[in-house]
Amino acid sequence: MSAPAEITEKIKKLLRLSRSSNPHEAQLALARALELAREHGIAVEKLNPDEQAKENTITHRDTDERQRLSYDIEYAIRICAAFFRISPVISNKVGTDRFGFPCVVKFTRFVGTTSDVQIALYVYSFLVHHFAYCWRKHRGRLRNRHAFVDGMFHGIYNKLAEAQPEFLSREHALVERSHQDYIEATIGKTTKHDCRTPDGDAKAARWAGYLRGRETNIAAPLKEGERTAPLALK
Repeated sequence: MSAPAEITEKIKKLLRLSRSSNPHEAQLALARALELAREHGIAVEKLNPDEQAKENTITHRDTDERQRLSYDIEYAIRICAAFFRISPVISNKVGTDRFGFPCVVKFTRFVGTTSDVQIALYVYSFLVHHFAYCWRKHRGRLRNRHAFVDGMFHGIYNKLAEAQPEFLSREHALVERSHQDYIEATIGKTTKHDCRTPDGDAKAARWAGYLRGRETNIAAPLKEGERTAPLALK
């Protein structure tokens, strides 16, 4: 019985990462590649690390354009980056406002494999609308939206971390490195984006949001051929 295509492609990716100029990273990637090969009876010497399946080639897609990044968007991006195997790059360009006048607009480039980007964009769209929906329906007498959404973010984050601990493992760092190589070659130099911090005194709003986040249901894994995609939300 042949090994799943997902395992073969993962070994190839690790072999490519074993060429890293960072000795520790290269050694870690090679050790993991050999370990997977032994587990699944794969002859490493017969693999061509530079031969990638089309669906596993790193690419990018852009989110919709906005004049500003709302709290909902920032937190949705953070969830996707943490659990859905993409690396976000926030960019600016000249667009038009609702009156047709030129203005600077923002959008986010999701970098990852074709399938990972597709899933992450779906989750991103869901979360942006879900944050807004929960605030409208469950805010009660609360007044601090930022704290409420921050609480929802932590509720969802913790729930996903409990369900998917492997996404916080060492392999996540290796995936991020392959994304960074693509970003440097395709997009160029980037700088760190710091998210805004909500009012520390709005404890009631943050706790209410946290409870709403914990109540967000997690659907069954999505299947793509032999590959199991990350858990989606509903």
